[in-house]
Amino acid sequence: MLKRELGVLLLVGFFVLSSIPAVSCRTAPTIYVAGDGSGDFNCDGTDDHVQINQALKLVAENSAYTTVRLKGPFTYVIDAPLLIGSNTILEGDSDAVIKLVDHAGWDTMVPLIKQMSSSGNTNITIRGFEVDVNHDGNSELAKGKGYYNVIYFLYTSDVKVYDMYMHDGHGDGLRIKYGSNIQFYNNTVYKLGHDGLFAIECSNVEAWNNTITCRTNSALRVWNTNNVKFHDNFIDSFYHWSAGGPGIQVERSKGDMNNIEIYDNVITNTYGPGIWLIGTAGAYDPSLSSVYIHHNIFYGSGTNPSIEWVGGVLGSGFHNVLIENNVFDGVHNAAVVDMYSTDSNAGPSGTGFTTTVRNNIIVNTVPRTKNAAGTGYGVINRLTSSHTIVLENNCLYNNTAGNYKNVNSATDIYVNPLFADSSLHDYHLKSLAGRWNGNTWVKDSTSSQCIDAGSSSSDYSNEPEDNGNKINIGRYGNTIYASLSGIASDDTGSDDTGSDDTGSDDTGSDDTSSDDTTPDEPVSDETIVSEVEVYDNRLREASPSTVYQSSSFIDTGGMNNVRYRDVMGFDLREYTDASQIGAATLSLYWYYPSGTTRPEDTVIEVYRPASSWNSNYVSWTKRDSGVAWKNAGGDWYDKNGVLQGSTPYATITLKGSTLPDNNYYELDVTDLVKEYVSGKYENTGFLIKAKTESNNYIAFYSCDCGNENQEPKLSITKKVASVAVPIATVNTTITGAKDNRLREASPSTVYQSSSFIDVGGISGVGRYRDAMWFDLREYTGSADVSNAILSLYWYYPSGTTRPEDTVIEVYRPASSWNSNYVSWTKRDSGVAWKNAGGDWYDKNGVLQGSTPYATITLKGSTLPDNRYYELDVTDLVKEYTSGEYENTGFLIKARSENNNYIAFYSSGCGNENQVPKLQLVYS
Repeated sequence: MLKRELGVLLLVGFFVLSSIPAVSCRTAPTIYVAGDGSGDFNCDGTDDHVQINQALKLVAENSAYTTVRLKGPFTYVIDAPLLIGSNTILEGDSDAVIKLVDHAGWDTMVPLIKQMSSSGNTNITIRGFEVDVNHDGNSELAKGKGYYNVIYFLYTSDVKVYDMYMHDGHGDGLRIKYGSNIQFYNNTVYKLGHDGLFAIECSNVEAWNNTITCRTNSALRVWNTNNVKFHDNFIDSFYHWSAGGPGIQVERSKGDMNNIEIYDNVITNTYGPGIWLIGTAGAYDPSLSSVYIHHNIFYGSGTNPSIEWVGGVLGSGFHNVLIENNVFDGVHNAAVVDMYSTDSNAGPSGTGFTTTVRNNIIVNTVPRTKNAAGTGYGVINRLTSSHTIVLENNCLYNNTAGNYKNVNSATDIYVNPLFADSSLHDYHLKSLAGRWNGNTWVKDSTSSQCIDAGSSSSDYSNEPEDNGNKINIGRYGNTIYASLSGIASDDTGSDDTGSDDTGSDDTGSDDTSSDDTTPDEPVSDETIVSEVEVYDNRLREASPSTVYQSSSFIDTGGMNNVRYRDVMGFDLREYTDASQIGAATLSLYWYYPSGTTRPEDTVIEVYRPASSWNSNYVSWTKRDSGVAWKNAGGDWYDKNGVLQGSTPYATITLKGSTLPDNNYYELDVTDLVKEYVSGKYENTGFLIKAKTESNNYIAFYSCDCGNENQEPKLSITKKVASVAVPIATVNTTITGAKDNRLREASPSTVYQSSSFIDVGGISGVGRYRDAMWFDLREYTGSADVSNAILSLYWYYPSGTTRPEDTVIEVYRPASSWNSNYVSWTKRDSGVAWKNAGGDWYDKNGVLQGSTPYATITLKGSTLPDNRYYELDVTDLVKEYTSGEYENTGFLIKARSENNNYIAFYSSGCGNENQVPKLQLVYS
């Protein structure tokens, strides 16, 4: 009997051990789940929740592991929830799809993903894959009733959900109750059945950079939740009778709701209001709520024909609401309206609910569809016995029914705001002095009366000079893109030519390494091989509108009747002579499939994109925001100049039987690079595709893979003159300066990220100076600097003379300063300058002396001519690189500081062709 029992125990032990996957012997922190047999756990498209949950359980129970990764391309069909534990990452390839089984029949509030512990978990990340909630396969159930939420967590903290594509569902995307520290970002949410994000009785919730198309309810929603930030989201609605409610919903039924901030969003064509503030708790302490709604754009919101509660921002039952510097264009009912669910509903009990509406532009409001009479005003208050709307310095224009109903204002203006182009939703204000067009500053033939028309109590310090010392009304007031004050010389045209920038964003040292030589003997040729930084985007036919800017891979070929292509950009401006280009090689490091053959060979080809493209917007169907490719999947020229031709500039064949071997594969792109360098064609980068696009999918690591040894490389071999024993002189250009404005009128303000720096003075305003620092550590003690030129690119005034000449001078700051804290009065946190405006030494070593290291005179009659102005700072740079003095940078000021204000572009201007540069010649 004993032997029999021992035998049974041994047999059971064998089965237990055999059920543990081999991965338990590995030390890597990631467990892989796959549908092609290559994973640590492998699925077959049926009941795939079983294997995924086994992997999640293994990670939860073994601290050596952190991550479960779903490998794509594969669709994982689940018929039970996925259970995730603490300290776990659930991630996937972008073509890995979780799909709910047809006719699942689950109970309400049973989600596709839930936490393991009913008492809550912590530190959970979900990222990178697609969730198809299969609405049409489960159409027997109603939307908005709690069925099939994608994620539902209780008592869970430190949650991140990002880079997800969630679509076609009955319920919420992320629903979380009693949670904290929640981040929801970079997601695409399309036609779910309730809210994209719904946080209930939570704290510290942030959602940003999401694109959400609502169906049934809202994009973002919080209920009895504190410390909320919703910003930089694009929100619209699926137009259908079931398209539901608001873009953003903020709801209070008890307790406090403080620090709710909603900003920098675009909210358009929502079925309900753009934002709905709904308080149902009645009277309460005003200190228990605060909502700040600012710098948003609303257009066309409130289209639902079946409800009355539509508009831009609709509110009731909330104290301390500030609506500031937004644009409302063509919304239904009213831009701002205090009402409950119907016009006649009295709303919550209590009084004293106050909303302040300040510095907004409200135009083209139209009546709502249901019970349209008495609607279409700019602002409406339906709750006059309990709610007050305070109006300050708004602009209202062309609102169908008029500007106000049950409200009034003594400070609003009623003029055409003169938008740059409202048909394209460009709500910058026209300006004679200058308007930002998305790429540069341009001048208009007229100026908006909304410039400098905002409230005198509003901050304007972020607006560029000349800002009139007063905030602009509208979306861009108190931002670096605020239209300029003042007037320019007669100029009836606009300089707005626009451009598509596919250049590099490199703000570091730009070492051209020209290696000029002074030969003592006859010269010969040698070659220098350098790598050019690239950036890349995937184009995926199955996700035609999705921008894949930060994927860890790029891919070509075809799979499951879906095609994949790529675009790649790079900056060649340092190369000016095509005859010196000996070779150019594009190297791509194999990523996928790993250890697996393919049914067909993959012939990779490189073509020349027919037009420039924008990395922030390019997709299968578009090359820029609102600009489509003529041919879906990209427009290209082949080597013979044929549009959509088939003779590539470069090609390589990867046999279907080839397995990845952890190395680069190379394409000879010399001819195309030489055409770009010679100026024959605009540099539009590479379009990479497969010759045929079926059953031959492969992928390579992208520039965002996180490992510089696997990133794409563009290597250029350059022929240069050399000598046997040369005296080497190197020219280099350093960018990436730290620069701060010092503004006398704002003595304690730190201007670290302005798009410009400025010097001189404006009468009645004050003086302007700058502190600037370049990193010279690479050259200190090892380089003999023979020349150093500081180049500053003119920014303002644009096309306007000045009353006085401006003599710009450069001095040596007497002490180091901290870019995070430096201002007119301080050089570091809690450390004041001895002299307000900065302490400096002049060239003779005199404190606050007047003999500058460098100077240049810009005549008052001088107009900007879109170029750099140069100061010879050789002596000061030599003192720094020799070690004579600590490198404290440059203090830049005007000799006299009255009526001679000018500005230059700063290192934060966003265009590397206009940033400050320090050009060195050294040996």
